[in-house]
Amino acid sequence: MKLLGKAHERSFWEDVRTKDCFEKHRKELFALWEKHCADGNISSLTYSDFKLYWDTGDRGVYEAKYFARRLSLDCSALLALIYPEEEKYLTHLMNVIYAICDEYTWCLPAHQKKLEPNNNSVIDLFASETGFALSEIYTILGDRLEPLIRNRIKAEIDRRIITSYLQKEPYSWWETSGSNWNAVCTGSVACTVMLMYPELFDSLKPRFDRAFEYYLSGFKDDGICIEGCGYWHYGFGFFTVYADMVRSFTNRETNYFEREKVKTVSTFIQKMFLSGRASVSFADGGRFLSCHLGLVHYLKNEYPEDISVFSPEYSYNYDSCGRFCLQLRSFIWLDEKLYRDFDKSANTEFYAPDSQWLIKTTSAYGFAAKGGHNDELHNHNDIGSFIFAKGGKQVLMDIGAGVYTRQYFSKERYTILEASSRSHSVPIIGDSLQLNGKEYSAKDTKYENGVFSADISGAYRCEGLEYIHRSFSFTDTSVTLKDSFGYSGSSPITERIVTLIPPSLSEDGTVSIENVNIKYDPSLCSLKINSEKRTQGDICYFIDFTLSDGAKEFTCTIE
Repeated sequence: MKLLGKAHERSFWEDVRTKDCFEKHRKELFALWEKHCADGNISSLTYSDFKLYWDTGDRGVYEAKYFARRLSLDCSALLALIYPEEEKYLTHLMNVIYAICDEYTWCLPAHQKKLEPNNNSVIDLFASETGFALSEIYTILGDRLEPLIRNRIKAEIDRRIITSYLQKEPYSWWETSGSNWNAVCTGSVACTVMLMYPELFDSLKPRFDRAFEYYLSGFKDDGICIEGCGYWHYGFGFFTVYADMVRSFTNRETNYFEREKVKTVSTFIQKMFLSGRASVSFADGGRFLSCHLGLVHYLKNEYPEDISVFSPEYSYNYDSCGRFCLQLRSFIWLDEKLYRDFDKSANTEFYAPDSQWLIKTTSAYGFAAKGGHNDELHNHNDIGSFIFAKGGKQVLMDIGAGVYTRQYFSKERYTILEASSRSHSVPIIGDSLQLNGKEYSAKDTKYENGVFSADISGAYRCEGLEYIHRSFSFTDTSVTLKDSFGYSGSSPITERIVTLIPPSLSEDGTVSIENVNIKYDPSLCSLKINSEKRTQGDICYFIDFTLSDGAKEFTCTIE
């Protein structure tokens, strides 16, 4: 049974060498080879780097070297498939497999929990991905890998993944989670079983089925991925890989693509583009969106009437973590017929009532706003926040994720700029920012008669605050924000709008940020530009409108 489709076909890889639709893939592969493989070196994973996470909270030093190995693995494996006559690719591949099999653990330090125990079979996102990647390489390259390498792959997968997974049920919290962790870990383990231990699959399938029910329950009926665009691509990408393989493995008896919710979630990513590659970046999202085009093509072929294919310029093939299963499918799922057939519509509108998101684009701008609550997956305190994009980038921003450190995923999270409401375009009452917790939420969120509105006062704990009615109305060229406050306290009310672009001010009631203007009534508020340096090194600018004494309303028009 050929569960990996075209990956088994020599004629396919010969096409990859010459066809125009794979030219970008080839160039990127050669660039990766020069960066990670050409000198023959394999990054060293030292104990000093490993324990930095516990000593300082730093994840970057160890992870950079860890992921360099995975990129080296992916790159050399794919080049060995495309150019089998070039012995250097296969040689390097076996060298890096040998090194990965020697690693103390495939789990990242941030997910290892404790430094002291000698526990090197923890299954986290990246341990499961590593096992799956090696199982695919083992399957596709077959006897081209020397016997010792093949035997080491099987032995290490057995020890680190299969035996560990079978020791307890559920293995970990992620088996009952609605997050990307479940899709990636369960999907990787299940696919590894199908490829390497097919005789175990039937007995484990009820466990896999149950885990994926939890994963799909993490999406509401509107199909929004609350975790953000990147996590849709990650988690739902691995889910799609599993759903494709299990459909083949069970001779179509298990077909997740027949489910309405799976179809709805499949349409998520096409709704997130605001202007060019500028995208919705709520939660720990990124301000620019890229996606494996092969994944989109696969979903288009499943749901031809529902999926819109975007331009190849918005695609990427190799992420910084070296996720082999998605990189492989950026080749084998790419549909040459769809490569230049992409949607060019400029005017779109999508309201997600369950998740309380609105995304709207015109030929002049892209806009997104949200309600929700402050205990969402990869949560930021951002009830009522909005994004305004123009000219291919966010101008009024949700700045997205902070640097991933131990502190960022601890009780200190909301002291950090990116997760705090101080870096989101929402009001500040005196010194009071939004608070985190599911109870801190929007009320009466709706989109009616072209107006998106919500009462966002529930995100605050301020004496004397009864309501904050926030609304957005639209024309083809502008957005008008209006806030009304029911507030009897004495602290000043400040309306904050956030950007990473230095703003300029004029005396006529206009703030300009490049090609975007914010018009307001200067007689009703004072204006000050504040700023804060991000961990990444750039500056976050806060356009702060402080309402005059007694004023209980603020309006501005963005165009």
